[in-house]
Amino acid sequence: AVPAAVAKTGDGVAMPNSAVKQQYEELPYPPRNPADEARRLVRTVGDDLVELNHHCFAGRRDFRRDFRCLVAGGGTGDSAIFLAEQLRDCNAEVVYLDLSEASRQVAEQRARVRGLTNIQWVTASLLDLPQLGLGAFDYINCSGVLHHLPEPKDGLACLAGALRDGGALYVMLYARYGRRGVYELQEILRTLLPADLPTLEKLVAIHAERDALLDELNEIKGTAPFVTDGVGETDSERERHENELISAGAE
Repeated sequence: AVPAAVAKTGDGVAMPNSAVKQQYEELPYPPRNPADEARRLVRTVGDDLVELNHHCFAGRRDFRRDFRCLVAGGGTGDSAIFLAEQLRDCNAEVVYLDLSEASRQVAEQRARVRGLTNIQWVTASLLDLPQLGLGAFDYINCSGVLHHLPEPKDGLACLAGALRDGGALYVMLYARYGRRGVYELQEILRTLLPADLPTLEKLVAIHAERDALLDELNEIKGTAPFVTDGVGETDSERERHENELISAGAE
């Protein structure tokens, strides 16, 4: 999710923080069903402790001793849950930080399903880190957040100020050219849908267009409906559909 102050859309247009917060309150990201925690664990890039120890601590870090992690922009909890699960039998601590209360509720529900008690939940902006009194961290994950800021370096400075000497910081930023297709699709949707249309009505309109397109694609294919958007699927169901697509393409 996105920190406080002013954020940006994909094409660089500034958005008030209230609009960004509203987006993630209405649409917690990524969409997760807490019940799925009983069946699978989502592994997140940068948070595997074995890899982290190798690349950032020369293999010498003992995670059982006072290891502190911050997930800045925790969303619905993927990184926080994965870290906390790996650290459940240690005296380590994971701090979850995000603006969205709705996203945090999903993340907390996922933690309850797993019986995790080693996560501290904080609803705030990463720009508030200097004032939050959360202490210093051995590892900070900030994935998909800084690029939304008018001045990403300000957010990076807040993260660096919360990092212990010898600590590790994982940062993921959206790539302008790698996400070009996403931004072009966003522009098309802005053209098709009225700007003042409420979010839920926009979703209804988008889903109607999507369903019509999927029907057309399936008719063209002339087979079982392999084309699917994956909405409402569990991870195992989504993997099965992906395998079906691969098999169909090989025939």
